[in-house]
Amino acid sequence: MTPEEYVKLLEKVAERKGWKLNKDEELVLEFAKGLLENKKRYGFAYCPCRFPIGDKEIDRRIICPCVYAKEDIEKYGRCYCGLFVSKEVYEGKKKAAEVVPDRHAEFILKK
Repeated sequence: MTPEEYVKLLEKVAERKGWKLNKDEELVLEFAKGLLENKKRYGFAYCPCRFPIGDKEIDRRIICPCVYAKEDIEKYGRCYCGLFVSKEVYEGKKKAAEVVPDRHAEFILKK
């Protein structure tokens, strides 16, 4: 699968969840490349903004879209890495937060 084909898949995921992809097409393509590389390297499309640690229970939380995405998009207008955004952000009705806390790092530290 090419990165461009993967972007199409990501668009479908976003649509199904009521989100949009970031308008920055270059950024989205880079994320698609990173996700494909992680899928090739680790067997799963882990978020390219985070590193799997080798614990399947913990690492499954960062398979894109990660388990944090829904809440982050609702609260901050975008997911941690910025690949997915809310429809309001996409349409310019709302501004996304510049920084989204890394709740995955917090999760790991609590373990």
